[in-house]
Amino acid sequence: MAKYFSYVVLNLCVIFLNSCQAKLCLYEEKCMCHIDEYSYISLATIVSPDKKFFRDTYENISYFFTGCEDATFNSKDYNLIGNKTNLTGSLIKCSTVVVNNTITDYNCSIIGYAKDIKYDLVPNTLYEYQIVYSNSTSVSKSLPSIRLACDNINRTDLKIISSDTDALILYSPVVCIHHNPHYSLSTGSIFCVIFFTISLIYFIGGGCIMYFLRGARGAEMIPNFDFWASIPGLVNDGLIFVFSGCRPFSVSTAETYDRI
Repeated sequence: MAKYFSYVVLNLCVIFLNSCQAKLCLYEEKCMCHIDEYSYISLATIVSPDKKFFRDTYENISYFFTGCEDATFNSKDYNLIGNKTNLTGSLIKCSTVVVNNTITDYNCSIIGYAKDIKYDLVPNTLYEYQIVYSNSTSVSKSLPSIRLACDNINRTDLKIISSDTDALILYSPVVCIHHNPHYSLSTGSIFCVIFFTISLIYFIGGGCIMYFLRGARGAEMIPNFDFWASIPGLVNDGLIFVFSGCRPFSVSTAETYDRI
């Protein structure tokens, strides 16, 4: 019995952990990940200053990234020797062809389309996000990914982490987690909600109890009817006490009440 119970608890824990990690975004589009009702990451405004692809090169490998929309990559715009390729995609990878220590050509291919962008957490982190191209044609063993690094400097830079796994990092203030303003109830509003809720429970619940359990009818259904009926008189006494200079013995006869 104990083994069965332990097995059930273990499976419930696994299911719970998987459900916590299964949906990183409440809903996502290729340009936006809504983390919750008020927080989101948006790539929609990522544009290079010259309207071209963001570029980084390491040794004989170059990557070109245009954001969350596909764009036409023209090799002539980047002075790629011997290459006359026109490609339309979101992430382009080019490698050099070297003959006798001389670059003779570039081999370029699309390794990511905008429609395949998915958002994911960076491994071993809780709050760092990355985009992954889910249906990539890359020959590497892993899917191309771009880590989104929030940078307060007003520029966007693409850097290579590993050309073997097609892992990149994008530094930009645009990829920071943004928060929509939201307004909560004021203290007074919360007090009013609590007050009216308790009042409804008190009068409706108390009225039902008086009606069904004690057989009360009419005004007698009001809980503590004698107390509520005496409130006007108590208020009257309080006002007389205040306006008489807080002298408790200054009012002694009914005629004095009428005179006031």
